[in-house]
Amino acid sequence: MKQELVIFPLNSVLFPQGELPLRVFELRYRRLMDECGKSKPFGIVRIRYGSEVGEPAFPYDIGCSAYLVQQVALADGSLMALAVGDRRFKILSITVEEDGLARAQVEWLTLDPIVAIPDNFTEIAASFAQCGDVLTEAGSLAWRLAEALPLSLTEQQHLLEESNPQKRLNQVSEWLLAHPSDFI
Repeated sequence: MKQELVIFPLNSVLFPQGELPLRVFELRYRRLMDECGKSKPFGIVRIRYGSEVGEPAFPYDIGCSAYLVQQVALADGSLMALAVGDRRFKILSITVEEDGLARAQVEWLTLDPIVAIPDNFTEIAASFAQCGDVLTEAGSLAWRLAEALPLSLTEQQHLLEESNPQKRLNQVSEWLLAHPSDFI
């Protein structure tokens, strides 16, 4: 199913059910927040080239839809907001409006199949549960680990693009094994 989403290109990657704080000061993105509010999704996509401020940036094809869950106006006229990731999508086409706000025709990527958390990850999943995030399947555990680890934006984007939750968790596991000194 295709849908139109207003696009917010950033030098960040948002995963499904992940949280992303936003500071919004450009008029085009304030318009996005007014248009979407808390009930209409918008798309967050990593910038392939270009910058977050000024001229429209060119995004990667795969992003994550998001909903605003909090908004606070600041004294300088900017807004602080919290976005929560929902579903992954692929951009089919983009149009840029006069003020630089981009709208994309997207197709939704298939939802993850339910894959049990492997035995060697149950302790890690239990540590998330102690913090209030009960994870019951491999795909969600991979997303939460990807947020918690110091992965590069390129590594995060690859994980976002991976549709197989077991492969995604294996990629995170390989990163952990390749960087043991980061956890001493």
